[in-house]
Amino acid sequence: MLILCPLCQTPLENAAAEANDAELAVARAGGGKFLPDPVLCITGTLEDPGTVLYGRDHLQRISVAGQAENLALVQLPADTWCVPIVGGVMVYLPGQRTAR
Repeated sequence: MLILCPLCQTPLENAAAEANDAELAVARAGGGKFLPDPVLCITGTLEDPGTVLYGRDHLQRISVAGQAENLALVQLPADTWCVPIVGGVMVYLPGQRTAR
């Protein structure tokens, strides 16, 4: 991921950053929690993982490259709802999710 200081951003990059901030604020207000990539969100346990809620693309890259650098594994309840967002995923735990 590339990070630019505000003075180094073009007007288009600045607008995209403002849109990302607004999207995160709305999602957090709806009860979501942001998890930055690379993250793998699953239900169940390591022995019986259940469902991959988010991060299948990370798993695919790991299977091709054979390395899992900095990948975070998050085990979540079965009724969790995940929404991909720029730079990661918004996680809504059971009872915290807003209308889809």
